[in-house]
Amino acid sequence: MRQERLKKLNMRYQIHLDLVDIMRCSVLKSGGNKMKFDEVKELIAIFEKSDMGEMEIKLDGDSVHLGRNASFSVGNSETETVKTVIAGAESGMVSAAQTNGAVSNDTDINQTADVEKESVSADDKLVTAPIVGTYYQSQAPDKPPFVKVGDTVAKGDVVCIIEAMKFMNEVVSEVSGKIVEVLVEDGEFVEFGQPLFRVQ
Repeated sequence: MRQERLKKLNMRYQIHLDLVDIMRCSVLKSGGNKMKFDEVKELIAIFEKSDMGEMEIKLDGDSVHLGRNASFSVGNSETETVKTVIAGAESGMVSAAQTNGAVSNDTDINQTADVEKESVSADDKLVTAPIVGTYYQSQAPDKPPFVKVGDTVAKGDVVCIIEAMKFMNEVVSEVSGKIVEVLVEDGEFVEFGQPLFRVQ
């Protein structure tokens, strides 16, 4: 038990150092400007490896809020309500808090993913989210969706947009076939690797 506890403490300490390095690097490189998208992806990767339930990164008035099985928000830190904060980028100080139930949330996510995989037939293929963010079916609310049920897509076709850190990322299909089901709602928060479309 003691060795396991020490191992967890070492892991959290290393994550703490990694976050400090990224935030300091961001300030030095950009002169205190907004975080770059690659830096956000690094932070997401570190968060995925951690056992934290939620965390928020703040830099020059902008914030990124990450949570397991929770909402994802990007906005002005003066108007956002936060539960867990990794803040103080300008001073190089980082703090993290762990929420209760993180382990059970991970279990729920894994069980949901298993059920989704089992429901896909042998002939079906999935288009999945390449990044964490907000799913949009079209370029704008008044524009038609990129694809809908019944449409045929080819490999490389744009099927939707995922917004992360105010960047609109086009998601392209890795498979060819007919869209038989759209698995998420417009404006829904999606996890990395979450199925978006079922293709036959």
